[in-house]
Amino acid sequence: MMLTQRGVYFTVILAVILGSDCKFVSSYSVTDAENIHTAILTSYNKHVLPEEPVIVQAEYNLLTINSLEMKTQTLTTSGWFTVVWNDSRLAWTKSSYGNIEHIYASQKIIWHPELIVENSVIGLTNLGQDDIQLRIQYDGEVRWEPPAVLSTSCDMDVTFFPYDIQTCEVELASWGFPSTAVNLSFLKTHVNLNNYRTNGEWDLLSTDQHHGAIIEDDLTYSELLFSLHVQRLPGYYLMSVIFPVIVTAVLTSVTFMLPVESGEKVGYILTVLLALAVLLTLFSDSLPTTSKHTSVLVIFLTVTLGLASFVIILTVLIIRLYHKPDSDVMPQWVHRFVNKCRTLKCKTATVSLTDDKVSRKVNTTPQGGKSVWSDKDTVRPFEDDKNTNKDLAEFFDKSCFFVFTVVYLMVVLGFTMTLGTSS
Repeated sequence: MMLTQRGVYFTVILAVILGSDCKFVSSYSVTDAENIHTAILTSYNKHVLPEEPVIVQAEYNLLTINSLEMKTQTLTTSGWFTVVWNDSRLAWTKSSYGNIEHIYASQKIIWHPELIVENSVIGLTNLGQDDIQLRIQYDGEVRWEPPAVLSTSCDMDVTFFPYDIQTCEVELASWGFPSTAVNLSFLKTHVNLNNYRTNGEWDLLSTDQHHGAIIEDDLTYSELLFSLHVQRLPGYYLMSVIFPVIVTAVLTSVTFMLPVESGEKVGYILTVLLALAVLLTLFSDSLPTTSKHTSVLVIFLTVTLGLASFVIILTVLIIRLYHKPDSDVMPQWVHRFVNKCRTLKCKTATVSLTDDKVSRKVNTTPQGGKSVWSDKDTVRPFEDDKNTNKDLAEFFDKSCFFVFTVVYLMVVLGFTMTLGTSS
């Protein structure tokens, strides 16, 4: 008999020792859950704050960036907020209710902070809907996770489009409750990206968050700002915008290669000018209507458009010169300038002027032959230096082609270097 009692005692002590570190396992039952609801919600008043101030912790869980529109400067994102606070009125002793650790209750019967996304462009409405369920812990901790498809304003800097980097913010603020009643703080040190899906146009570089404040009538309202730093993926715009603009710009100088007899010089440059104007119009329509930031690409298009307009003026003057009769002689300085340029280019003759005669000394040919002109040959001043109007027109055509080709290459090089340094 004594052995039996000792065995029982030994079994009980062993069970106590082995089970001392074990936790009670929650066994959910509808009856216990209903009893918890009855006990904590019967006299619960959702219009009364749990305490003052209520420390509300919030986290933004980003799912994806839907779009970032340049024209409207609007960022559209999908995700949800995780909001946590403590309400001692909702606590219970779990051992008295089948070790149930948490229950769920509708948002419309539980006090919760009134939160708005302050920079929303759709409307300033409170987060959440009445049918959203809140998770209530046995120690009074309440967890609220309202989903949010947000359209927020974003001040975009398109200076270095399409290599631009934008910083957009989601501004979460307490509505109606000043910071002395509801104080917002961050639940985590960063935006939650565990479920983030990449966007085809924008690359998410980093995120950060910081506190803010709204002051109105000597009252301070708490605010949380979630910042997203995104970079545009330039591949599409390089092929559809940058490359056509550069090619069209370079085609402008080809105008001077067309012969005047073709009759197509003015029509060609007008076509190029219209193409540049259309590109500038289409691109400008997609940019924000603001003067705070000017795109380098717009400046490049404007400069190219101005140069093309100047080419039209030069082309008309060259055509007019080409069709002038030879009796209408150009000023002597024009002939001097043209001959000087040809002399520098060809390096074939040295010209020396006397009082009323021109003596020419021409280099011998590589084969040792002599020029047809000798030191004794004399002509009247400028008589042989004069060119026909057609010769002058052809000279100006070739010179303008060279000058404008160099200018366009410098403009394109400066444009690409500016965009390259921005990235």
